[in-house]
Amino acid sequence: MKTIFYGKKISGILTLLPETEYTFEDDMKYNNLSEKQNRKLQKTMGYDRHRFFKNETYVSKVAVFGLNNMFEKKILDKNDISAIVVSTTTPDFLIPATSNLIMSELDLDNSVFCMDTNQQCAGFTNGLLQAFMLLNNKNMKKVVLITGDVLAKNPDRSNTSSYPLAGDAICITIVENCDKNLPIYFHSIVDANLYDALVLPSMGFRVVTEEERQKFASAKYGGYDYLPCVHMDGQAVFQYVMQVVPKYINETLEFAKVNKDELDYYFFHQPNKFMVDKLAQKINVPSEKVPSNVVTFYGNSNSSTIPVAICHNTKNEIISATYSSMLAGFGAGLSYSGIVMSLGEFDFCEMLITTF
Repeated sequence: MKTIFYGKKISGILTLLPETEYTFEDDMKYNNLSEKQNRKLQKTMGYDRHRFFKNETYVSKVAVFGLNNMFEKKILDKNDISAIVVSTTTPDFLIPATSNLIMSELDLDNSVFCMDTNQQCAGFTNGLLQAFMLLNNKNMKKVVLITGDVLAKNPDRSNTSSYPLAGDAICITIVENCDKNLPIYFHSIVDANLYDALVLPSMGFRVVTEEERQKFASAKYGGYDYLPCVHMDGQAVFQYVMQVVPKYINETLEFAKVNKDELDYYFFHQPNKFMVDKLAQKINVPSEKVPSNVVTFYGNSNSSTIPVAICHNTKNEIISATYSSMLAGFGAGLSYSGIVMSLGEFDFCEMLITTF
């Protein structure tokens, strides 16, 4: 899918971080790897620390806290909210939508449009697509895009397949129409035949067969025989990002009619530092234009890694500066979605460590 939007902007991002932080130094005590193996893993993947929400935390609880914080600081007026879009893998309930619960807690007008979308690695870029489409209705004021999960609660610190890179964060992004009629280029691909490279094979209504259970518990997926967690064929995902995603990135840039050198930043989803750095090399873009430090400080927060990267790396400058940027999410699905747009002159760009 390729499409172009005009006259829309991101006007602010608030990143909400968990209070609890684990360091890799401490994590090493819980796995079966040797000191040498752990150090190699740490150096290669960029692991240092990550944060997890507490057991009693859920998406709407964090989102409501964040939005009330914005109301109190007068950086957002609740009467300007026309829609809430929640992009998450961990909804509060299956029914009703988490966006409905957020709307209720905030006592918003019942004309506010609410929708949830079950998204993972490309959740931020696909969430922006939903926001842009809603804003094509000129009666819309502001769309609140909420991304992130509470997937890492009760982490198993012995799981060396997915635990070291995991992390939680909830981001609130405000999207609205603007007078500048600049184009925004959106491009997405879904390679659904590769869906089983990254799976959370329980918590749905489909019954996992014994054959599937054995597959997801095999060494190919990390050798972890426990269904209620993420199972990843790391080699398949790595090959996808290294061999397929660069092609899609180039297609997005061609669609936007921009040269790689013209862009100031490439904000990519961040599975780990190694993969993002290698991807930058693959597309021949200087590493300083491709931040890869999110997993190092916060862990892989799934649909929130892109807004976390924006906040962590540009929060002091993006209030006044403007950057020609590419945003790209890739992974679970397997899927890719990329956006080329101007970012900057935000009303706010903040990171807040919560008590959750």
